Amino acid sequence: MTIEPLLQEIEKIYQAGRAGTEYDFNEDVIPFVEQADVLIADWQRNAQNSPYLRPAMVESAVDQLKQLSVQAFQPKTSLKRFNETIKSVRYIDQLMQ
Repeated sequence: MTIEPLLQEIEKIYQAGRAGTEYDFNEDVIPFVEQADVLIADWQRNAQNSPYLRPAMVESAVDQLKQLSVQAFQPKTSLKRFNETIKSVRYIDQLMQ
């Protein structure tokens, strides 16, 4: 299982927000974060079984994914920091494959 579809959706939300889309907390943010939490939990269970990942790497990626799922709706988040966090999670996800 890969987390890439979630990462792509997070990037799409972030880019739309930077382009001017405004999100409603109750209608947009909460449902997305709840859905993301389910996907992240599934990914975490699979990642813990990977012989290529240490538990600390998995925990770090999970924390970053949870932060990204919320930060995506905040267009004032630093673009560089946002992209670096995405790259970090992608790297760990690829190690799992």
